[in-house]
Amino acid sequence: MWTETTPLLAAMLPGTRYFELESEAVGAQFGVWVTTPPRYESETERRYPAIYQPDGNLTAPQTAPAMQMVRDDPINPVEPFIQVSVGYTGEDTTRLLAVRARDLLPPGEPLLPTTNPESLDLLVQAGYLDADAAKLYWHNLQNPAADKFLSFLVDELHPLISGEFRVDDTSTGLWGFSYGGLFATYAALRRTPFSRIGAGSPGIVPQSKVFELYDSEIKDEADYSGRMLHMTVCETEVTAVSPYQAYVGRGATDFITQAGKNPLSGFTFSSKIIPAESHATGLAASWFSFLRHCYSTSSPEATIMCQ
Repeated sequence: MWTETTPLLAAMLPGTRYFELESEAVGAQFGVWVTTPPRYESETERRYPAIYQPDGNLTAPQTAPAMQMVRDDPINPVEPFIQVSVGYTGEDTTRLLAVRARDLLPPGEPLLPTTNPESLDLLVQAGYLDADAAKLYWHNLQNPAADKFLSFLVDELHPLISGEFRVDDTSTGLWGFSYGGLFATYAALRRTPFSRIGAGSPGIVPQSKVFELYDSEIKDEADYSGRMLHMTVCETEVTAVSPYQAYVGRGATDFITQAGKNPLSGFTFSSKIIPAESHATGLAASWFSFLRHCYSTSSPEATIMCQ
């Protein structure tokens, strides 16, 4: 007999527990998927770094199932870690584009010249948003609050994760893709517990606030010892004519150039072009590049070869 039912979370995301949390800093509710590494239950004395991901509704199902494989990969083994994917609940799950703009764009972040209410109408016509969600999207683009979302992660969520799970705070990570990559870049330039950060295809416009932050940190001669940022860009975001060339292709490569020519003191910065992938397909490849670079347990020679 063929019966339709709702599967258990463990059927798709082994080792994952799900929580919901109301944030005082943001004034909104979040869903949190926490995936522990293989052998977490048997390695009772061991602590693990926590790696946080925004866009959890998308990132958790694409990345969490590979936890076993990346730990025991004989070619590119990765240090075991606790994955914390932060996403949305209820009505917000149907308007992700609109809500995430509130949380992932730095305060004062400029818009693309082509972004206006008329361009958002095209998203409505294409079925990505309804009219109310488009209005919310426009509002959040004009009033972004990544500072509040960062406060939620650092001051509200991380203490709860550390209290519930065996967390090693010496190498806490943060990784994001697209606007999540912009958020990760912004967080990398703030004073937070995140020391290993990955920015995948970051939505950095040429006039982004992250350039202003970077210049300010250079001027202040800030010490970034022990902090890492690994930035990835998909090949076709640079080579193919598309809207992504205007911000990911140009903005991210501008940031890579600036970080290379004028490095922050003690800051370990690296970058990688992901071959063949587009903005629509590069999320998982960017994630694994970040893990290999920032959490590899291979020898230095092997790590260089695998990059």
